[in-house]
Amino acid sequence: MRMGNHLSIENVSFSYGKNVVLDNISFACRDGITALLGNNGAGKTTLMNLLTGLKKPSRGRIMLNGIDLLKTKPYPIDQVGYLPQTFDMYGNVTGYDLLSYVFDLKKIKTNKKETIDEIVERFHLGPVIHQRIGKYSGGYKRRLGIAQAVIGKPTLLIIDEPTAGLDPEERAQFRSYLSEISNDAITLISTHIIEDVELYSQQIVILKDHSIAFNGSVAEMIAESITNIRTLETDFAALMDLRKKVTIIEEKRLGTDRYRIRFIKDKQDIAGSYQEKEISLENAYIYFQNR
Repeated sequence: MRMGNHLSIENVSFSYGKNVVLDNISFACRDGITALLGNNGAGKTTLMNLLTGLKKPSRGRIMLNGIDLLKTKPYPIDQVGYLPQTFDMYGNVTGYDLLSYVFDLKKIKTNKKETIDEIVERFHLGPVIHQRIGKYSGGYKRRLGIAQAVIGKPTLLIIDEPTAGLDPEERAQFRSYLSEISNDAITLISTHIIEDVELYSQQIVILKDHSIAFNGSVAEMIAESITNIRTLETDFAALMDLRKKVTIIEEKRLGTDRYRIRFIKDKQDIAGSYQEKEISLENAYIYFQNR
């Protein structure tokens, strides 16, 4: 029976001087997509920099399949693929040359030409692979970025803001790529776009106030939130008053002077409000950010 891969972040802290960024965080994940959510400044990119060896924590341990990523020298780049939010390369380098360089850097032992050709076909890079990267569209550049991250079949993929700068069609295609490559690897994505995680993520980790505010599945996140979210239909004047009393997480106009709102339940309930049978993941995320 296949055991799969295992990543463990154990009591990790990181600070810039007196500015605490991560405070004693711990979680574990296995094969599939784990989404790291949090507002800007929550520490998502810092955590990814720790995982990729670009920064060192003030304390804690990070284990990948029994390998200590913080202590192993040299860093096991053959086991980890990384796509930063901004994927900038020299514009005069071709896509093929980049993949060839990454292949050599990781000391991959498979046939080089066959491996690169397979990656090029998988991510539909054929029309541009021998062109200079400076001529690539945003969509092709993002495809090349994920291609260089997965070459050599690493056990851990780290992807920061996977669909940043892509149009809706490209975003849907990129999410499909992520779902496919995560069958045999741990894929940790950092994003603030809820749509990126709702369909494919097996696990969600929310960072807030330097710590973990939630760690679980999409279903668990919604289940924990739904009893604390109320719905109410109201008019504009009452809506203006309610904005001062409760935290509104969604507003929808129903018609002339009629609105439906969702808000976080407080100690005192609002007359006429009720609990919905279903809420969106975005509703649940906003609840965890405001509770």
